[in-house]
Amino acid sequence: MKVRTALSLTAVLLAVSACANVKDVRDRDPVFFGSTQRSAEDYTNCVADAWKGIGVNFERKAVRNGFELIQQDSLGVEAVLTTTTWKGKTETRLSTRITRRDQSLIEPANLCLQQ
Repeated sequence: MKVRTALSLTAVLLAVSACANVKDVRDRDPVFFGSTQRSAEDYTNCVADAWKGIGVNFERKAVRNGFELIQQDSLGVEAVLTTTTWKGKTETRLSTRITRRDQSLIEPANLCLQQ
């Protein structure tokens, strides 16, 4: 009986610890980063439109000097794209928790830098 209880408790703890929040993902090394002449709002709108076009569900939030696009699933946040403008320079970085989605999120972010 003690073994079952211990295994059940371990499974619950693993499930809870697997849930990631925005800060957890944002603090990871970026899988993509860059800078653009566009404003943070214009760049974020471009990426948001592209992600919508490929069926990515995300939430947009305003942050200091810019915006974030947050993509999450049932296990928590999967990806965070943070774009800020400071002293006339717009920088963006994309951090992900699960690498299976990286390329499908990076490609639109990269294309929007160049438009």
